Amino acid sequence: MAERTADAALITYSVGDQFIIALKGELDLALALTLQPTLGEALPPRPGTVVVNLGQVTFMDCSGLALLCRLRERVAGRGGTLVLLGPRPVVRRLLRLAPLDERFVVIDRLLPARTLN
Repeated sequence: MAERTADAALITYSVGDQFIIALKGELDLALALTLQPTLGEALPPRPGTVVVNLGQVTFMDCSGLALLCRLRERVAGRGGTLVLLGPRPVVRRLLRLAPLDERFVVIDRLLPARTLN
């Protein structure tokens, strides 16, 4: 079942044992501040694999990167793995310049759950 925020910038749902967070739009300071508490509440207690679908994120600044880093720490603290799905070239470039591209698992398509861990 999907959970939506009022502006539909965040949709959460599950596929098997994978928890999916789909983000949309410009992931800047304003949206990151709005999403921070929502993401914390949306995570299951034992998340397993959390996939952040970035395919519809059209822009991301350092606030968006910080949000992803905090989310990765929170998921890891609960024994899970965070995976970034389908970031657009502008987001991939930011990850590479940060340099955070090697600190995240980045995939282009959703894989069967057993291959993500």
